[in-house]
Amino acid sequence: MIPAEGSALLRAVSQGKFRLTRLLLEGGAYINEGNAAGTTPLMAACRAGYADPPEQPRMVQYLLENGADPNIPDKSGKTALMHACAERAGPAVVTILLAHGADPSARDYAGGSALVYALERGDRETLQVLLDACRERGRDGLTIQAPVQLRGSEEEGCAHLWVWGHRGQTGAQLDAGTARHCHNQTQVHLGTGTPLGPPKLCTAVASQCQF
Repeated sequence: MIPAEGSALLRAVSQGKFRLTRLLLEGGAYINEGNAAGTTPLMAACRAGYADPPEQPRMVQYLLENGADPNIPDKSGKTALMHACAERAGPAVVTILLAHGADPSARDYAGGSALVYALERGDRETLQVLLDACRERGRDGLTIQAPVQLRGSEEEGCAHLWVWGHRGQTGAQLDAGTARHCHNQTQVHLGTGTPLGPPKLCTAVASQCQF
C-alpha cells in the first residue's frame, strides 16, 4: 500500500526500495516524519505488501536500527505494531518491533490494540508472540473488552475477554456473565482454524458470540 502523499522516504519504504531508503536516510531524511494521516516510514513498512516477503522484516529492522520510533501513533492512534497486526505482517515483523521497544499494551483512539487486531485477523502465531511479550513483562494474559451479541437477541453488549498464552498453546475465555448467554461455554475460537473450545461458534475473530 503506497501512501497517496508523503515524503520521498515514506514512498521509498512503501515501495520496498531498500537502497533508496538507505540513501535518503544517509542524506539526512527525518526517519519519523509522518504524512497528513500521521503515517511514518516504519508504519508504511509494517503495512506494505512487498513482492519479496523477506524484505519486510529486513526493512523494519533497518528503520528501527536507524532511530525509527515504534510507539509514535498516527492520527487514529495506531502504532506501527498495531498496523503490523492489522495487516498480518507476521510474527517475524512483530518480534522485531517488540525487541525494539514497541508497546503491546498501547491502544488506539477507538480502543483497539495489537492484540485485538491479531485476534480479528485470526493470526495465531502473532498472537502467541504478543502474549509471550506480555508474560515477559509480568502478565500471563490480557483482558480486552469485546462486543458480544447475546443469544436470541439482536442486542449487543460489552464483555471482557481474557486471553492467555502458554508455551505452544493459546486460549481465551469470556467472563462468566457473558458465558451464561453462550450456553455456559466459556471457550472461544481464536482464528479460523481448529476451535480451542466446545463446537459452538463463539468467535473472537469477529469479537461476537452468535447463536
